[in-house]
Amino acid sequence: MLFRPLSIALTLTILTLASAATAQDGGIRIDSTGASDTRVPIAVPPFASVEPELAGIAREMAEVIAYDLDFTDRFIVLKPTEFPPGFTGLSAEVTQLDLEMWAPPATRAENLVYGSISTEGGQLVARLRLFDLASKDQVFGQELRVGREFGRLAAHRFSEEIMRYIEGEQGMSTSEIVFSAAAGGGKEIFVADYDGANAKQVTQHNSISIKPKMSPDGTKIAYLSYKDNYPFLYVYNRTSGQSVRISGEVGLNLSPAWSPDGSKIAMTLSKDGNTEIYVRNADGTNPQRLTRNKFGDTSPVYSPDGSRIAFVSDRAGAPQIYVMPASGGDGSRLSFQGGSSYDPAWSPDGARIAYVAEKSGEGLEIYVMSADGSNPIRVTNSHGSNESPSWSPDSRHVVFMTTRAGSPELWMVNPETGIERRMPTQRGRSEGPSWGPRRR
Repeated sequence: MLFRPLSIALTLTILTLASAATAQDGGIRIDSTGASDTRVPIAVPPFASVEPELAGIAREMAEVIAYDLDFTDRFIVLKPTEFPPGFTGLSAEVTQLDLEMWAPPATRAENLVYGSISTEGGQLVARLRLFDLASKDQVFGQELRVGREFGRLAAHRFSEEIMRYIEGEQGMSTSEIVFSAAAGGGKEIFVADYDGANAKQVTQHNSISIKPKMSPDGTKIAYLSYKDNYPFLYVYNRTSGQSVRISGEVGLNLSPAWSPDGSKIAMTLSKDGNTEIYVRNADGTNPQRLTRNKFGDTSPVYSPDGSRIAFVSDRAGAPQIYVMPASGGDGSRLSFQGGSSYDPAWSPDGARIAYVAEKSGEGLEIYVMSADGSNPIRVTNSHGSNESPSWSPDSRHVVFMTTRAGSPELWMVNPETGIERRMPTQRGRSEGPSWGPRRR
């Protein structure tokens, strides 16, 4: 798969202003409830299609935006049964839109998303608008021109703008997740939209390729593969479609982690007799050893400002999370919740670290703590194995692998609300996820 930057695929024109559920309930699990519900009620009816053959695309784009907004846990998206009794569909002419029929008390919606889908010059044209139902005014609009294959991406982009306008913070719905999954008789690297759509296999090694990590700009993927018979580290370039080996030392080459500027990759090597943390340039040159002791040091991850590296060490007996300067040196311990701790993942805002803890009677569960090690909180409770946490670009959700349903699959959790969701439409035996950046 070749990577096509959004700046090429998408032309954007800003229009001027004119309770608890179960794990079986749509793949959503909520283990706790908060106090008052501060979510914003919003209606996203099926979009209008200027041409009849676009009806399916128009419906899908509305469904994408509805899913995006619901996923944020900041909105209550009206169900079709809550639409106005007299509603039969949106008109392709926005001037025909009856805002009064959507406004309270007719419905509980505070905002309405309107869309009209057409084609011009072989491109899909989406004219999308956000209305405030109290004032009956359009508050935001976009015209997006894309290839037909990018309809979902255009919808994701508008979702981000709705978040920016209503919540004052950018969303993350244009982001992707890279992971490994079963393919043939082995495992290959895949990339999908954050909601599981458009999954594409990017490696064709006919081997075992696992533990991918997306680069900060989304153009490269570092991963471990046995394609040359040994566990070596590679970088896949999404523009050229080529993979290049960056570490092929004797012994183990594990756990690649990108520096925030994408210029370096930290990793775990065992060529010294035990596992130590190293860092190399992103092209594999200039290896530098960062830890020097008789204990096992693994699983490095950079802080968002690049000044520190969190990692796992067994220097205290059981594996625990430590942090050290990015230049190396002695580390200080962060995890003290008991048992063993693995797989640190630093949130993009720098405030928290997600990790895996194994405690007696719990199994492997995802925890989140403050970046200084304080306030550790368990955020999964599946009684299965929950591993490989990775943060969304907006630091609001964590994707992870879980075996709660038997085979490995990808789920997400919001540490603030406790809501867990299964990633829809994923491949079988998916594991080792890494959440990539927003697309431009």
